[in-house]
Amino acid sequence: MSATIRKLTMSFPQKLIREPILHNISMKFGVVFNISRANVNDEMGYLELSLEGTDEALDQAIKYLSERGVTITES
Repeated sequence: MSATIRKLTMSFPQKLIREPILHNISMKFGVVFNISRANVNDEMGYLELSLEGTDEALDQAIKYLSERGVTITES
């Protein structure tokens, strides 16, 4: 299967700041991430990144993140 790349903007609440959410989706769904910009402090997190993987893996990873409370915008 061929890989797809999706560019995303993600913001996440304070409760997820210490959780390795990108590592989790990489291990769980086999997607590769590349962070182009990040701003994380004690109150919130903001990331601009690309995710690479199969369409199915990307859909599952994005669904997982959304269910955890991450706000995602695809660019």
